[in-house]
Amino acid sequence: MYKIGIAGAGAMGGRIGVSIKEAGYDVTLIDNWEAHVKRINTDGMDIKTETDSYSVNIPAVLTKDVSTEFDLIIILTKAMHSEAMLQQLQEAGCIHQNTAIMSMMNGLGHEERLSQIVPLSQIYLAVTMWTAGLRGPGQLLLEGEGSIYLQSADGETDDHTHAILQILNDANLNAQISSNVFEAIWSKATLNSVLNPLCTILNKTIYEFGNYPASDEMVMPIIEEIVAVAKAKDIHLDSHALLKKVESAYPKEAQGLHYPSMHQDYSKGRLTEIDYLNGQIAAYGKTFNIPTPINAMLTHLVHQLESKLQ
Repeated sequence: MYKIGIAGAGAMGGRIGVSIKEAGYDVTLIDNWEAHVKRINTDGMDIKTETDSYSVNIPAVLTKDVSTEFDLIIILTKAMHSEAMLQQLQEAGCIHQNTAIMSMMNGLGHEERLSQIVPLSQIYLAVTMWTAGLRGPGQLLLEGEGSIYLQSADGETDDHTHAILQILNDANLNAQISSNVFEAIWSKATLNSVLNPLCTILNKTIYEFGNYPASDEMVMPIIEEIVAVAKAKDIHLDSHALLKKVESAYPKEAQGLHYPSMHQDYSKGRLTEIDYLNGQIAAYGKTFNIPTPINAMLTHLVHQLESKLQ
């Protein structure tokens, strides 16, 4: 049986890990939050859904203590912690030559960074539309439905790809193999690169931002820069479809009542993932000599906010 490690057992890592565990697989949660790991091992993962409350017994371990060799590691840390996590797992002997490393993180450029540690042929990319919340140590809030699109980073569909697909679908996570997962990743990254920094800088919910009559005039220039950079990487996006995707998040019955994850991180005194969203767009822009002044400015503005956290 596959041994599966969930590297980063926060809200989304908890959701994915618990779902796979409930499907009967050998799953271990790996995290650096001591109170979270202790609570899970003592009382199980406490689950609250729209209609039910229950707990799931699932092993959890601190990263510094992990020693199991895994066949699949799903990385769901914050983007800035992913390389250190993967390096620790490698040094601990958790990764063998056939271990599949799947990034399900938000943001861009993960395959480039992770392939500095493990071969690109072992890396798989996934984008998820599931949501999850963490109410406290060992306490998950699971609402709504979602899906997962995945593909190997080198574009090859191999036995590992089908095995991962089977695992995710046994867990009822609605997974599909994509022929171009990069478009899905960049589409989600565009949504995050618009709403995350703007709502954080302006201190607004998604609905409050979208309720501004000229919000489209703020959003479209950001999107157009991203579309231009994506095209240089042979990823073809539709700017008007992306604008509609952003607008679909505004209503209160959609995501409107929520603050985006970047706002939540900043408000809790944590550094944000801005460098893996707008910052990565600006970095790619420099590489391809494509101007990205708005994405660069948003990156600087969020870093200015973060300077208060130092």
